[in-house]
Amino acid sequence: MVDLVNDRLVPVWINIRTSPIPNVPAIDESLGSVKLDETRRVAGGFSQGFFVRSLVLSHDVRFLLNPQANDDPMRTFQVKGHFPYAQVKTDDYLPMLNDALARTGGARPGY
Repeated sequence: MVDLVNDRLVPVWINIRTSPIPNVPAIDESLGSVKLDETRRVAGGFSQGFFVRSLVLSHDVRFLLNPQANDDPMRTFQVKGHFPYAQVKTDDYLPMLNDALARTGGARPGY
């Protein structure tokens, strides 16, 4: 999986404790009920304590390539074992990456 990320993507880590969420509509699409303050920092108890998002954006950052149901995050957690955009297990994460890359024609066999 690390090879897939290094070969096909440009990983970016945003530490929400030190940096605001970039003002990008494709990112906003993934936020669901997460509240942002006027500086675009995560506000509100639960989101500040648990905020993981893995987003795959198009090269021009206009499109979210891994859209997920975000209207009922607790249901996603109950059914899939993780919140929307918060996959951490290889069995969930790798298919998400491959599906996102397939949207651009960039999926490669072997990952």
